Amino acid sequence: MRTKTLLLTAVLSAAGAATSLAQVYSVNAVGYINLAMPRGFSIIANQLDAGTGNNTVAKVIAAPPDGTLVYKWTGTGFAINSFDSILGGWSDAAMTLAPGEAVFINLPAAHTATLVGEVPQGALTTAVGSGFSMLSSKVPQKAGLSTVLGYPAADGDIIYAFDRDSNSDGVFDAYNIYSFDSIFGGWQPSEPQPNVGQGYWFFAGAAKTWSRTFSVNTP
Repeated sequence: MRTKTLLLTAVLSAAGAATSLAQVYSVNAVGYINLAMPRGFSIIANQLDAGTGNNTVAKVIAAPPDGTLVYKWTGTGFAINSFDSILGGWSDAAMTLAPGEAVFINLPAAHTATLVGEVPQGALTTAVGSGFSMLSSKVPQKAGLSTVLGYPAADGDIIYAFDRDSNSDGVFDAYNIYSFDSIFGGWQPSEPQPNVGQGYWFFAGAAKTWSRTFSVNTP
């Protein structure tokens, strides 16, 4: 999956007019991600906040090829959402795809979706359940999952990253697997580095909170 990001930062300042007093700034960063998805299966994420009611599969991936399927993990199984333009679009228009979530998508042909919204900032939290979850970083960065993105890895945690390169033929066939063991120095064989727009399968032995404080000025 190839992605292209553009963050456009608008800074609004408020202070006493024509004085030398310190100014106070409020930062709001908006932008877009061109999320290029191959034919077949991928695990994707939406890492821009489009606002209340707009972080849905129907808004994020508005017009994919007919026959596209999205599988969202519920904790016990998959909720399935299908796209058919003749039948009015997505079968579940309310299915969410908010920052921090991830879903499987199965495309009959390669497709690029343009995601638009604000970059999540401030104190960000994602609930990580015990057992399996499909999650992503809330921030659109390609970086170390724990060292930069802040995932609180613990012994026994496992990450399953879908191998898109081996999936070029559209066959659901491969994962790269990363496990965490503090005795052996942390992530094995290396620390996961999710791409922008990429989600993972997470396995955690106990429920926890993935917390990170982020600013576009001090990433």
